[in-house]
Amino acid sequence: MSLALPAFSQEVVWDRTYGGDYWNVLGDMDKTSDGGYILGGTSLSGESGDKTEAKRGEEDFWIVKVDAEGNKEWDKTYGGSAREMFSSLEQTSDGGYIIGGSSLSENSGEKSGESRGGFDYWIIKVDAQGNLEWEKTFGGNSSDLLREIIQTSDGGYLLGGASSSGVSGEKGGASRGETDFWVIKLDTEGNIEWDRTYGGNTVDWLTQLQQTNDGGYILGGFSDSDVSGEKSEPNWGDIDDYNVGRDYWIIKIDADGKKEWDKTFGGLYEDNLFDIIQTQDGGYLLGGSSGSGIGGDKSEAFRGGEFGDYWIVKVDAEGNKEWDRTYGGSDSDELISIQQTSDGGYVLGGSSFSDASGEKSENRKGDTDIWIVKINAEGNIEWDKTIGGNSGDGLSTIKEVSSGEYIIAGSSSSGVSGDKSEPKRGVAVDYWLVKLGTETPCTPPPPFHRRGTYF
Repeated sequence: MSLALPAFSQEVVWDRTYGGDYWNVLGDMDKTSDGGYILGGTSLSGESGDKTEAKRGEEDFWIVKVDAEGNKEWDKTYGGSAREMFSSLEQTSDGGYIIGGSSLSENSGEKSGESRGGFDYWIIKVDAQGNLEWEKTFGGNSSDLLREIIQTSDGGYLLGGASSSGVSGEKGGASRGETDFWVIKLDTEGNIEWDRTYGGNTVDWLTQLQQTNDGGYILGGFSDSDVSGEKSEPNWGDIDDYNVGRDYWIIKIDADGKKEWDKTFGGLYEDNLFDIIQTQDGGYLLGGSSGSGIGGDKSEAFRGGEFGDYWIVKVDAEGNKEWDRTYGGSDSDELISIQQTSDGGYVLGGSSFSDASGEKSENRKGDTDIWIVKINAEGNIEWDKTIGGNSGDGLSTIKEVSSGEYIIAGSSSSGVSGDKSEPKRGVAVDYWLVKLGTETPCTPPPPFHRRGTYF
């Protein structure tokens, strides 16, 4: 008698490659109201391949609009005469897009503002066809690196990133340490309403923000700081005699940027938070990578690898920890993107160096692959999937587009191989978009032979 076990399989429905003749790294993707997708990243390519416009400087923002099947509709390049590093985009309520990143350029190309000092935040508002409507530069006297931009419920925008500037330029708050969280609230035309600095005595780096159900915001990143400045809880552990262990750090602020509470979560070594979402129950899910074993807030053992394992922490509406889970193989696994799914569970996406081991059920296909893990509401694994070609492939974001169907956006240096069906465009890296299909029952294994093995 055989035992029937419920199992599911996810299959790649289609994949698309977009690139120019050199280096194109995808940073973010959003599903658009017409059923398509908007992709954004940083490009060193000139007019070539899928890229229809010339370089502005050393590196530019490169935006690609595709339809529901991944067919390219248009692309646009934005930049100044020096370096621009893309980080974030979102479709806006008027059907256009808000695009954000960091810039070293003076007044040139699409950039009208002068450099404030080092990198500055640079944001661009475009219409539904990518035509420039306005752009703005914000910065202080040192480097300011934007990580995330969102449209807020009042039609304005919230920007967040990491700043090493003191009071200068558009920065109204003093530096707390080496780098701080720096958040700017804008109106619908991009004019500053307020800015706030949050930090401790060393390095604090904002990686994600989201508007919350109460009209405030949740900010997430990682911190090396001990109790100081806005940081109310101590750092966990030491890496060695010189470096304090890095932890997840989240801050809840109200609609005007006033801090309501903050929480620190970590193990005894390095823990880097890359994403945070508000969950259906009003709490939050934190996701990133951990090199820590059991200790501090980390309840499960280290799996392996220089860059650690996937580590998620579930907290309630006040930031109190409810549970945490670790997922990984014997080598490095870096969690980048999390989303709550329509069934109340979560999908986790990142990059993996691991072969089948630990929670990872499939071997690598190249040097680095995309690794997707689907869990239920309690953090138990339902399935996992490894996606890649014969070289290096990494994930930037994953979104559920309908029940059980996902769009994965990232970058690839692979040619036609594994799950990658289209050739490289240039000598280095391209944008890569993958549609993952609906869950279907796996084909059951053949019956046992007399020797108890499968053939």
